[in-house]
Amino acid sequence: MRYRDNSLSYKLGLGGLVLSILAAFFCLNSFNPNSFTTIIAIMLNIVVLLGGFLSVEKTKAYSMQGSIAMVVIGAICAGRIFWIPLLIIIHYNAWVAEGRLNNSEHIKYIGNTITTDNYNQLTYLPTDGNVRGILAIICLVGAALLFIIGGYIGMQRSRKLTTYLNSIDSKKVGGN
Repeated sequence: MRYRDNSLSYKLGLGGLVLSILAAFFCLNSFNPNSFTTIIAIMLNIVVLLGGFLSVEKTKAYSMQGSIAMVVIGAICAGRIFWIPLLIIIHYNAWVAEGRLNNSEHIKYIGNTITTDNYNQLTYLPTDGNVRGILAIICLVGAALLFIIGGYIGMQRSRKLTTYLNSIDSKKVGGN
């Protein structure tokens, strides 16, 4: 344990990062890029990605602080569920209920990738805002779970290593 990396927490954390990137892709591709909310979302994604990568690297070396940071980032990912994905779903459904009007108040929030039905282009995501919001929610739930589980495993392994190292130190002190 002392000389081996904490690869399980590391892999779970990297999986959380990948799912967080996918969720950001779904959200930012569905939201209007001219809104202030988009700027805040991009900055939050940068913080989550940088902090997530640093905490994953620290957890790999059995750092308790890195493990705690992974749990906090998992909580942030869980909180992100209630922000952009729900805004996409709410504004999309309100826009559809109004009859898909181009002068709707809700069209300011959702992006052109949802509001235009351009069937001449090959689209890789459905133009339904509900589907995009649900995909983002699924990715964020997965990211939150992977970060929290990886952080918890990292905390357990860090405690075991600290206990082991303290027992070695006490034997050295008692043996002299």
